[in-house]
Amino acid sequence: MAKPKKLDELAYQYIKEKIDTRQWMPQTRITELGLSKELNISRTPIRQAFQQLQKEGFLEVEVYKGARVREQKIESRGAQERLEFIEMTLINYFHYLQIKEIIFDCSQVEEKLVFLKKHLNDSEKEFLNLEAQLIYKILVYNKNNYFVRLMMDTIREIQTQNNPEYLLLMKKNRDVKIAHYEKIVAYLKVGDHPLARKQVRILINQLTLNIIHNGQN
Repeated sequence: MAKPKKLDELAYQYIKEKIDTRQWMPQTRITELGLSKELNISRTPIRQAFQQLQKEGFLEVEVYKGARVREQKIESRGAQERLEFIEMTLINYFHYLQIKEIIFDCSQVEEKLVFLKKHLNDSEKEFLNLEAQLIYKILVYNKNNYFVRLMMDTIREIQTQNNPEYLLLMKKNRDVKIAHYEKIVAYLKVGDHPLARKQVRILINQLTLNIIHNGQN
């Protein structure tokens, strides 16, 4: 007969699963009282689970308020995987533009790119917000809302995660990213989708190599 789980372990596994499956997104607030009713257990094991999950970096416990789900630190491999996903997504999207023979109106994208360049030396939050707006405009011809949402969620996850080393590395790569964005937009403007796809590969490869080299230092 299987040994019954301790209540604090039960609470821990329940909360961890909610976080891992993204049912509770970063900044979601949870309370001992709410979970005690949901799991039909006392608040003590939930409090113990909160403390353990805080040690592991999943929660930020707030006195008298419960806890908030923390944005997870993305390690080197995790960042590479997300960049690979962004690469595949953009390449597939540019292929879609090509086979559908969609004429890409780059006017709004070019405006965002000019604005991004003007804010090259701004705070990380401001620059990343403008970068996300640029990429969103590039995806304007995709009619699959889920596709766009998943792409933007991945970008947001990279931008808002709490790895200072990675954010500093991306700050150093601003010039590199802008140079590639300019080429990608230029190719889209004239309908040269193969070169636009190639430029995406070059950009992601360069960012990935920088992450790998940074991790070896």
